[in-house]
Amino acid sequence: MKLEKKLLAVAKGISLWWGIYLILGCCAGFAVRMVLDIFTLSYGYFELKLYIPIMAAASLFLGAISYFISSAAKQAPAKIMKRRLFKKFKSEKLSDGLMSELMSHATGDMKNHVLVVSSMLYSLKGDTASAEEILSKADLVSILDIAQSTGNFKTAAYYYCAKMILTVLTHDKDGAVRAYDDGIYYLEAFSANDIVLTVLAIYQTEAALYNSAADTIKKIKWRTLPSYLKKYGRSLCSAILAVNLVNLGQYDDAVFQANISLENSCSDYMTDFAEDVIRRARSARKTEEVKTSEAEKTSETENNLNKGE
Repeated sequence: MKLEKKLLAVAKGISLWWGIYLILGCCAGFAVRMVLDIFTLSYGYFELKLYIPIMAAASLFLGAISYFISSAAKQAPAKIMKRRLFKKFKSEKLSDGLMSELMSHATGDMKNHVLVVSSMLYSLKGDTASAEEILSKADLVSILDIAQSTGNFKTAAYYYCAKMILTVLTHDKDGAVRAYDDGIYYLEAFSANDIVLTVLAIYQTEAALYNSAADTIKKIKWRTLPSYLKKYGRSLCSAILAVNLVNLGQYDDAVFQANISLENSCSDYMTDFAEDVIRRARSARKTEEVKTSEAEKTSETENNLNKGE
């Protein structure tokens, strides 16, 4: 997420807690004042002009502390889940067991995020039916409400990523454009995110923006993945890049990138995809060589005829 978006999210979170403590502080101050009045104690013991700024500063301090503690508490289950799933992915790749364990966490506050991520992973397995079914279970209204109220746009951005991947895989170009247009606000907030960039490259490929897609791929570093999983991220990028190189007529480079993808493929679908790219590249190169050969023969024939004249 961009720095300004992160700061906005933090400010919103702290302001929420600050408001809670301000209300509690005001109630406490009112109660103290009432007690003092009841016992007819001197007004000097409770000076409002002094109490208000102290209460405001103290509530802000408590609000900031409470925000960071609550954020850490909320993120802890997600971090534990990620570590377990990353280790399972290392040994099993995109297995049914991995997907079942991931879906078992689709509860509570993590439900929508897990459903969205699961949809994207099912797309990587080539199972668009399951990907679509799972994505339909995510509550978009809730996702967008949380994004607007907290300033955390990640789940919203990932939702539109999942939608874009599905529409591309099902060859729904109009749907892909709608998903991109609807989600552009959230996608731009995560314009440097590796997953968002990867999906953008897929979208650009579908839109025949081959050079743009190749440039987007070069920006992806997979810094957020553990070192032992980065090879799978690079494999996915190589597969996408290979498709664009075929369409740009760079067949040898396309075969090279597709072979890189095959070395660390994350699913059978991605293996088949890379192998298909290699076949397309070799077939296109052979066709081009035949056309070149025929053109040379035609040119040679015309030259001979001209010499005979």
